[in-house]
This record gives sequence, structure tokens and C-alpha cells, in this order.
Amino acid sequence: MEIFLFSFNAIAPILFIMALGWFISWRGHIGENDKLFLNKLCFKYLLPFQLFCSTVSIDFYAEFNSKMVIFCISVILAIAIAAFCIFTITMKDRHKRCIFIVCAFRSNNIIYALPLAINMFGDAGLKAAAMLVPITIIMFNLLSVIAFVYYSQSSDTDMAAALKHTLIDICKNPLITSSILGIIISLLGISIPQSLEKGIFAVGALGPSTALLLLGSQIDLKKLTGNIKPVLGLCLMRLIIVPAITAPFMVYFGFTGPHLGALLVAFAAPCAVTNMIMAKNYNVAPEFSAQSVYLTTTLSIATMFGYISLFRWLGLF
Repeated sequence: MEIFLFSFNAIAPILFIMALGWFISWRGHIGENDKLFLNKLCFKYLLPFQLFCSTVSIDFYAEFNSKMVIFCISVILAIAIAAFCIFTITMKDRHKRCIFIVCAFRSNNIIYALPLAINMFGDAGLKAAAMLVPITIIMFNLLSVIAFVYYSQSSDTDMAAALKHTLIDICKNPLITSSILGIIISLLGISIPQSLEKGIFAVGALGPSTALLLLGSQIDLKKLTGNIKPVLGLCLMRLIIVPAITAPFMVYFGFTGPHLGALLVAFAAPCAVTNMIMAKNYNVAPEFSAQSVYLTTTLSIATMFGYISLFRWLGLF
């Protein structure tokens, strides 16, 4: 009973907030312009503040886990290479192949995984997950651009120019800059005035709930018509196959507790919402990409509950 209670307490807040976001959208109380505004608010202010708060509170001299970071980098690269090789052979539709490849290695590690890590392990979970954020943002963006440019309809797309533009965007990404600023302040031992610190942490606390509310409002299962079989196949890959392959390696290399939780939610989380945006920009199966985000996000509630229960039962959480 304790196992299921632990899993339920981790998943239930996410389910409630996302369901509330869906309900608000279903009732027509939030429009597309509102969603665009909330998206900008989350990614330019609320989530960067949260990441700053989490990284600035880490004692990197004592708490930084280099093994976890190296493991994360290695696994992302391995998944990307394996997905490219497998789907190049098995899938004829180039555009859907691109979405499968990107969804194989890219998860919703910011909006979905961070709140889940907090629900499972509190501040320790947030610190562990925050260590992976700069790494995953950089790798996800670079690898995704390579995939989308390669499979883009436009044969004259300049890969070098696209990568250069991506690197510039990464340098200007508020999630990256806030994380790096927090790391620098932590390493230098700079103390933030208490009055300012309270304000920063208050704003950062708004990030996870607002982002999950927005994520729930974007779910539209009515748009699944026509692609249900390939979308279900993608869900199987993203939510079952990738975690089933990576999880034993996490255990083998000795990860437990918050660090295992951070890695699990990073590799078992649903498809990233950013995939929809990139697919639309590069005109690579945008509808299929959106459908994959909708359904993996919905089904992930059940699969993540199962993974958390399993790891709790094994005594790893």
C-alpha cells in the first residue's frame, strides 16, 4: 500500500493540474492567444526563475554528480544514433521517421519532469533534476535541429547556418542563462539578500504549476484521427521501450534515490512540446508531431505511475 501511495502522491498533483488546464481550455476560458502568452511567460520568466533557484541552492563542490551528467549525455547520444539507424531501415515515410527519431531521444524534461522530481523527492529531487537541465536543453536542441534540417522538405536548407542559429539561440535561452547564473553564484559563494531571495523564490515557485496548466490546456485528443496506429507505435517507443532499455543501465551504474528519479523522469517523460513547434517551422509532419505530444502526455500518467511503483517496490526510491 505504501508503494502505491508514494506513486500516487507523485503523480496526482501533475494529473490534477493538467486536467484543470484541459478543463479550462474545454470550457473555452482560455484561447490560443492566452496560451501563447502563458508559453512566453513560462519559458522567459517563471521557469528560468525556478531553475535559477534550484541551481543556486546546490553545493556543487559537495553535491554535483558528474557520473549522472556523463551517463545522461552518453544515453541521449546512444538513443539518437540507434533511432536513426533503426528507423532509416524500418520506416519509409521520411517525415514520420524524423518525428520518431526526435521523440526517441527528446522528452519533456522541463515542464513534466521537474515537477515530478519535486513531488517524489522534494528539494533533493529538484536539485538532481536541475543538474541535467542545461545538458538536456543543449543536446536536445542540437540533435533536433540536425534531424529536422536533414528530413526537411526544403532540400536547400543550410545545415551549418541552422546549427549556427541554434547555437546562438542556446546562448540566449533564458533556461540556460538562468541555470548558468545560478551555478556561477553557487560556485562563488555569493549570498543573495534575503529580501531579494524571497521574491526570486516566490516567482520561481509559480513555474511548475503554470507550465503544467498550460500543458494540459494544449491536449486535444480529437486531432488523433488518421494517424492512430503510428501515434500508438510512437507512444510505445517513447513511454515503454526507451525507459525499459535505459532503466536497467541506471540501476547497473548504481543510481538510486533522487539521482535515479531525475534520470527516470528525463528518459520516461512524454514527447517535448517543443517538437510541435519545430515540426511546424520545418514543415515536417506537424500534425503527427502534435498528435504524438497529446497522446504520450496523456498516457504517461499511467506509465510513470507504474515505473515509480516498480522502483519503490525494488527499494531504489
